[in-house]
Amino acid sequence: MSKKEELISKGYKAYENNEIIVFWKPDLCEHAAECIRGNNQVFDVNRRPWVDVSAASAEEISKIIDKCPSGALKYEIK
Repeated sequence: MSKKEELISKGYKAYENNEIIVFWKPDLCEHAAECIRGNNQVFDVNRRPWVDVSAASAEEISKIIDKCPSGALKYEIK
């Protein structure tokens, strides 16, 4: 089972492009807003879908997700 399949089976949603897959599990989110402070073009709670992986590089997105204290956000570099 791939990481994507595993996380989706655990309730994570996936947002992806050809560089990165961002995973998010809403019920784990502590709303610390590290993601929004990191880049509100990628993470915008007023937009659907709220994650736009085309708004920054995979490297920048991964650095922001590394600051997520709850584990609600994860990623996989392709």
